[in-house]
Amino acid sequence: MVLVALLLAAPPAAPAACKGNPAVIGKCFTVHGRMRAYNGNPTFRIWPVGTKRIIGVTGAQPGEEPIMPGDLACGFSCDVLADFEVCPFSETKPGVMQRACIETASKKTIRQRE
Repeated sequence: MVLVALLLAAPPAAPAACKGNPAVIGKCFTVHGRMRAYNGNPTFRIWPVGTKRIIGVTGAQPGEEPIMPGDLACGFSCDVLADFEVCPFSETKPGVMQRACIETASKKTIRQRE
């Protein structure tokens, strides 16, 4: 009975980390891009400027909460332009959105959309 009480009283697990996550399949890399919220899954997506690629910001598995710094989720009314350090959860394949998490974002600019 005491064990059950201790388990129920334990603090909630910390949010999953990006870099060092066991589901990451390759080296983390930096990409200069625009992150925007979309309807659908994943909600947050990064367009690397000057490419036709899209990187979906996800948790370790599709459909999980995105792993990214909290100050980046500004909603549907804005874009975040930054140098994103992302860690891949899936391989790069032509015509397929790559899944990744965001470790950090530097040189951030938040731009409101109309």
